[in-house]
Amino acid sequence: MLSTCIYKSPFGEIGLLKQRDNLLSISFVDTTFKHLEVVNKPKEFKEVVKQLNEYFYEGRKRFEIQYRLISSPFRSSVYEEMLKISYGSTISYSDLAIKAGKPKAFRAVGTACGKNPLPLIIPCHRVKGKSSLGGFTGGLDIKKFLLRLESI
Repeated sequence: MLSTCIYKSPFGEIGLLKQRDNLLSISFVDTTFKHLEVVNKPKEFKEVVKQLNEYFYEGRKRFEIQYRLISSPFRSSVYEEMLKISYGSTISYSDLAIKAGKPKAFRAVGTACGKNPLPLIIPCHRVKGKSSLGGFTGGLDIKKFLLRLESI
């Protein structure tokens, strides 16, 4: 059974999706997960909401949320490296490709960022182009907001 909840962030609604105890997705776009059979169960998201509130309003720097990530081995390696990017820091797509063991795969790193099912938890907003912000699934306004929140 998939459960969902809408979290009201400082920049708008965010959809949260869980299966049992594992967070599966955070969505800035499809906040109700209308393509899935879900049950709205906000009480199941108490800890996730608590940590999101701490991140947005109290300076939480790392999330300690149980999640399940379903991805290819390459994307998993990119996400593992993304988790190492410190709060208040950024890295380029090309440097992240090097850290993930595929130095020429900076475009694939960008695709992995765009397909990240757990933005915020896996901080893809901290990945930028060498001379630009790059992209962001929720839109550049959200990416800019998150970078400002972290004083970047």
